[in-house]
Amino acid sequence: MKKEMNVESLLEVVKGLSRAEQSTLAEQIMRMMAAPSVPAEEKKSRRNLCKDMGIPKSDERPDCPHCAAKASLGYIIKRGLNKGAQRYYCKSCGKYFVPTTNTAFAFTRKNADTWKKFIQMTISGESLKSCEEACRISHLTAFTWRHKILNVFAQDQEQLQMSGNVEVDEMLIPISYKGNHIQGAFGKREKRPGAVNNMPRKSYHRGTDNKYRSSKEKACVFCMVENGNKSFFATVPGVGFMNESMLNGTVAKHINKDKALLLADDYNATKAYFEKNGYRHIILLSNTSDNPRDHKPEVRDGLHLQHVNAMHHHIRNFLKPYYGVSTKYLSNYIALFIWLKSVGQMKKRKKVEQISLTRAAAPDCYITGKKLLSRPAVPQCA
Repeated sequence: MKKEMNVESLLEVVKGLSRAEQSTLAEQIMRMMAAPSVPAEEKKSRRNLCKDMGIPKSDERPDCPHCAAKASLGYIIKRGLNKGAQRYYCKSCGKYFVPTTNTAFAFTRKNADTWKKFIQMTISGESLKSCEEACRISHLTAFTWRHKILNVFAQDQEQLQMSGNVEVDEMLIPISYKGNHIQGAFGKREKRPGAVNNMPRKSYHRGTDNKYRSSKEKACVFCMVENGNKSFFATVPGVGFMNESMLNGTVAKHINKDKALLLADDYNATKAYFEKNGYRHIILLSNTSDNPRDHKPEVRDGLHLQHVNAMHHHIRNFLKPYYGVSTKYLSNYIALFIWLKSVGQMKKRKKVEQISLTRAAAPDCYITGKKLLSRPAVPQCA
């Protein structure tokens, strides 16, 4: 009968070895502990992640996410596996990558079903607590995943160009420093990237305490609507009313000067910017009523600002279920709103989810959790 091997009997065997043999055995044990094997189930989940997220399958060769070298020109070759996923080598830049490199799913250890459920709940406006319970992930992971997905939608606006009749206007939302200061008793506070020990000002109470503050204490949400809800754009370029620097980062970047007619209200800074830079524009008065208490905006030859003003109302309603979004992440939530309006009008959920998965699999979406947390508490001028 074979004798079972336990720790004591194994130690007796090791004692009988020579010094050189004991040293070799110790090196082998350390090597095994330093490089744990990847479970077969995890390898399978990573292969399925690449397949189900719309990322090229193993028999296809994606373009290089580092230098954009084309696989069709023969720059990409296969070089083994990396924890179950196909690994590629780029002959142009000399770097290795896998299908998830630089996507929102990079360095993930969860399968495609978990990601699909998380994206579905994010689009539906579920809370982080609901997401972490349904997907069985930690609160920090749920927070990081949410803003990785929202960052995808924010980047999707970067290439937008508007033409035709474009309504432009801004709205102001009180600055929130939530999540930017270190909480807890002194000496037990955990340092986080971008966090400070004390708030930059005294806390405001809800209601009128935060209603009548100056514009410099409010974040600016700049909105543009093309040709009566054909396409939408909104971002947080800075603090206070629009100025030349903020207009350079929004209007100059996303408006086709030769093909666009800008419709704006009678705000002096915006009007002066359009005249100085040669934009075709029409200024519509905010109120044409004799009674200043009445709100009767100007309508001229069928041109008005009603679509962009309605968009302001919809954004405020969209943000309400989140119970006070931190200004640091406000642009991400605004991008989610724009994404839903643009691709699905917030109704065709299945189609929106599939388009969102495909967009998140594009090789330009990766952002680290540390970089997310290190964002400035107050948005800087573009």
